[in-house]
Amino acid sequence: MTAVSELARKPSHVTGRTLRESVEAFVAGWSKHTAIPVEVWALPKRVVPDEVAGLAFSVLVDALSAVERATYVSMALTAGDTLRLTVCDDGLGLGSREVLDRGELRARAAALGGRYDLASSNGDGTTITLELPL
Repeated sequence: MTAVSELARKPSHVTGRTLRESVEAFVAGWSKHTAIPVEVWALPKRVVPDEVAGLAFSVLVDALSAVERATYVSMALTAGDTLRLTVCDDGLGLGSREVLDRGELRARAAALGGRYDLASSNGDGTTITLELPL
């Protein structure tokens, strides 16, 4: 699994005003550190609530920290009536123990009226989605 800096694990500095810039900086640094290209399909232009921004950033950090032996990662983060984050990779995928460990992220998403989903199988990569109402 790819090491992620402790700073990135603390989304408290990410606000709804800085979400786009925080994601851009984190993804660029992660990609440079791991030499795994990240294709960014979309980033939000609008301000979102701070709690939503913090959770979206946490999910992104978690998704990238779980990438193992991938040749690429793609991600999209949009904010209309709903904030949607999708992160996909072609890596090894997560085993059942790691999937179950995402319960905190699911609970945080549910508390905000949204949902967190993870689809993964050994050898077939991982897709993580987050949807939160705005």
